[in-house]
Amino acid sequence: MSAPYPNAHFITDVDWLHDHLGKNNLRIIDARFDVRVNEDGSFAEVPGREGYENGHLPGALFMDLHGDLADPNIPAHIIGPDAFAALMGRLGIGPDTTVVIYDDRGGVWAARLWWALRYYGHKDVKMLNGGLRAWLAADFPLETAIQTFPKTNFFATPRTDLRAEKAMVLDAINEPSICIIDALPAPFYRGLAALYPGHRKGHIPGAINVPAEDNLDPDTLCLKSMADLQALWSGAAISPAHTVITYCGGGIFASFALFVLALMGHEKAALYDASWMEWGRDSALPVETGRPKSQF
Repeated sequence: MSAPYPNAHFITDVDWLHDHLGKNNLRIIDARFDVRVNEDGSFAEVPGREGYENGHLPGALFMDLHGDLADPNIPAHIIGPDAFAALMGRLGIGPDTTVVIYDDRGGVWAARLWWALRYYGHKDVKMLNGGLRAWLAADFPLETAIQTFPKTNFFATPRTDLRAEKAMVLDAINEPSICIIDALPAPFYRGLAALYPGHRKGHIPGAINVPAEDNLDPDTLCLKSMADLQALWSGAAISPAHTVITYCGGGIFASFALFVLALMGHEKAALYDASWMEWGRDSALPVETGRPKSQF
């Protein structure tokens, strides 16, 4: 039998969720999202609202990770506490609400909301293991009805330990007690492809590449076992004493990396929210390409 995840309360399965449908203190959030590569190499964001409207988990509400959660004035940054509290209140999420989040990519997108809720102080938030694929594989139903819930009061209190800014990341490059994790696919990390037009290629110096989707079973989109996750992350050589900073292109895949680390018991970790959207376009900041000697 596989060893359990140390922080298993951060995740739930489709059977548990199916058994708890309709509970007053439960809110299910559909956070489907994707990007499309345009002919010029740029990315176009594709919120999953259409997929949600065509069929979603019973009682689920839709969340647009960009339109709802991103600060319109600062690219790749989370909205401020007042806006976040108002958004959660409109969804009927209060201090005692259990929030379960899913997408159709195994959670790599949904984890952005998981991190945001934790960053703003919410305690009971879970990712649905396997997401939409696991729900359908269990032959559980979808619905097209769009529900509403009574408004609540949500109090957003930022946890500064869960978020890193540019200056902290810059200082971390030469700080042995801090481990920087790049959660992007390897070609972007190694500088073989540009993530954004006009941005530099490569990665933050000293960063270790653990691509977000490598944490998933590619067939089921469920998380790998604890043993397999430990093997995947072994090359990063993260000890309990380390502080970890995760980043990606705009805080999405890095949120999933943060979620996996927390699930494995390492909660001393922060998200570099602006990620490569900020770092890659600032020529004053250092960049590396290729595969560092410390990379597994």
